[in-house]
Amino acid sequence: MAFFLLLPLSLILATWKGGAPERYGALVIVAMAVIQRIAIVFVPSHFVSVDPAALVTDFVGLTGFGILAVQARRIWPIWAASLQLLSVSAHFARWADIGVPPFVYALMRGSPTFVALAALLVGTVLHMVRLKRNGADPSWQNWSRGPASSGRYPERPSNRW
Repeated sequence: MAFFLLLPLSLILATWKGGAPERYGALVIVAMAVIQRIAIVFVPSHFVSVDPAALVTDFVGLTGFGILAVQARRIWPIWAASLQLLSVSAHFARWADIGVPPFVYALMRGSPTFVALAALLVGTVLHMVRLKRNGADPSWQNWSRGPASSGRYPERPSNRW
């Protein structure tokens, strides 16, 4: 129930007030939800063996958040990608049949995605705070070999995120 309350709040806030990484993160969550809904029609969800629909969904989340973690100047995509890696690991634990009860498999596979959704919400709020405090919040890494800063945003020493 908490997931379905947090889902619209996170997605609406990320789309409305978030920067480009937050909007892309919302798109990853929406893609995961759509794939899960479509897949359930063809392959019903179960917890006794590896759920292929959930495995594909979690790989989509891992890939999407992984790309964001590398490209975005944010900490929350790293959290979300790490959490999706935990979800993917749950499928391998079920596949290896190491005695994981179905309820535990369900928690291992679903809980990290819920926390990744919360990370998106926290990331959006932190983006809003940085915008208010600094007037700007660069979205993407600058991977050029030039100086660390492009000069577009003044570098301020800060111990905060």
